Amino acid sequence: MCMNQRRFCECGKNSAFISFRDNLLPPEILLHLYCPRCASAAARDETSMLADCGWVLEYDVDRAQNYFDLRGLKPRATPAYLFDEGYLSWQGLAPGDQEVNAQLHRRLAPLVRQDYSLYLKKLKTEWLAHVAGLKAAGWRKAQAT
Repeated sequence: MCMNQRRFCECGKNSAFISFRDNLLPPEILLHLYCPRCASAAARDETSMLADCGWVLEYDVDRAQNYFDLRGLKPRATPAYLFDEGYLSWQGLAPGDQEVNAQLHRRLAPLVRQDYSLYLKKLKTEWLAHVAGLKAAGWRKAQAT
């Protein structure tokens, strides 16, 4: 099971749900989260930061490497590895996926009692359209699906 945590960006205007794969790394490894609005304040450092469609995640890569070493994990801790392998990454494919998913289920909820098969069909169709939009926008995790 993975821990998930809602984190606010540095300006406090936006938030994202972050997933912690296998609960291997503590939340403090994600030092800073910048939304597109406050990302300009982030000093770009490829050794500790990863950008995804205007959002920037800053990691304590050295500390993450220490956790990997303690558990005998061979891969090098890099921002791309931490993000792409889900150790500290979006819960879902993009920061707002939790809200999109909840809204979709609420909106389609009346169909559950009326026509469950139609409900499932619409749920799948609309979610796939959402994912296609994320891919088109360039979201990193969506590109891998």
